[in-house]
Amino acid sequence: MRALILSGGIYHDFARLGAALAGILSAQGFRCEIVTHPDALAAALAEPTDLVAVQALRWRMLGHEKYEPFRADWAYQAEPGLIAALEGHVARGAGLLALHTGCICFDDWPAWLDLLGGGWVWGQSFHAPDLEPVTAMPVPGHPVTEGLAPFTVTDEHYRALRLDPGVTVLAEGHSTGGHFPLAWAKGRAVTLTTGHNHASLTEPGQAAFIARAARWAAGMTGETRA
Repeated sequence: MRALILSGGIYHDFARLGAALAGILSAQGFRCEIVTHPDALAAALAEPTDLVAVQALRWRMLGHEKYEPFRADWAYQAEPGLIAALEGHVARGAGLLALHTGCICFDDWPAWLDLLGGGWVWGQSFHAPDLEPVTAMPVPGHPVTEGLAPFTVTDEHYRALRLDPGVTVLAEGHSTGGHFPLAWAKGRAVTLTTGHNHASLTEPGQAAFIARAARWAAGMTGETRA
């Protein structure tokens, strides 16, 4: 099973996060390839792929001068090649996994959130200024969450996200700021909004959730591997 991981962006240690995610997926039998630019992802999708994982922060970086030092290297406007490649990937019934900032990417391509079934809305969505304890409460009744116990991470708890009708909420997040959907599925796409840093991503409960989500999204059967 082939997995493509899109990594890279600002404010996160994406090199370490990408390697950690590849480790989680490799343990489940995926052959992982990490790309660091959306155009490279589009090119790599010329070869059929079982899972695309977007663990990146690539958007136009508009609206605030704090992004000015980063725009030359990291600002991104969705190109037709990327759009066609990802839409074709999903149309084939292949898996899609968006982690943390993955649901913030591609802000000039509204259909990205259509593929995910929701995500970050600029001017509406937010998180607390500092990392905070967030407890994920898996919602039973779905293969991804079957038998999974709650887990707690110190992370950014995204709030006031767009969530489309008909999506399946896989986990609710509980923090001092309230209760908000933390993970959901649409078709074979799974979005998990935590995973800000290495400690959160590799927390055993969260790593198990990611492994389950990736296997299910890619259509893999059987139990997850230890």
